Amino acid sequence: MVMPDNTTPYDSSAYENEVRRTIPLHSEMLTQAITTALAVWPEPTRWLDTGCGPGRLVKMARAQTPRTDYFLADPSEGMISLARSNNIDVPEGHFFLTPSEDLPRMPPFQVITAVQCHHYLQPASRERALRKCFALLVSGGALVVFENVRSETERGQELQRKRWAAWLREQGRSAEEVAAHAAREGTQYFPLRPSEHVALLQKVGFTIVETIWRAYGQAGFVAIADK
Repeated sequence: MVMPDNTTPYDSSAYENEVRRTIPLHSEMLTQAITTALAVWPEPTRWLDTGCGPGRLVKMARAQTPRTDYFLADPSEGMISLARSNNIDVPEGHFFLTPSEDLPRMPPFQVITAVQCHHYLQPASRERALRKCFALLVSGGALVVFENVRSETERGQELQRKRWAAWLREQGRSAEEVAAHAAREGTQYFPLRPSEHVALLQKVGFTIVETIWRAYGQAGFVAIADK
């Protein structure tokens, strides 16, 4: 088996097509991340999308705020290459081949988005990533995060797994593929409960944290950095 060139189950070149058949409502999550960010900062000067993948979120957001300076970061060379090709008007110096926890020092942002990327991190790395995002925001800036999550109860988690498995089968996934996806939980990605996400965001310094999305095994949060 050829290993993917990133932390998802798919090589970068196949990611766009496969993610739509793996994560329910993935496109809607990108839309919700953008609309939430713009509700906090209608015309941000600087916007960082970390864990940017192929750069689709930035491509969508640029259509709404063309005067914003966008920056993109991802630890996968394949994903950064795709992000460049999907956002050819973004300057070369605005792309960073790095995970969130290793982002360099730079002028702060009004908005940082991190969609479906931090759940791959172990606890210490996840906390470092969120602390780095907090440090890189202006006062009043917004971090919008979407992640795979656990249900608050074990019964709820069992139900969540069954719903996702049924959805995967509806997308034409085989029984073997469904089982392989299920086996990644706790081994390839490490979901927290929504309440744990809120507590962690508060721990690293965010004073206002709200849940903005919950569907299947994903949740979205907005955190405001009042400094």
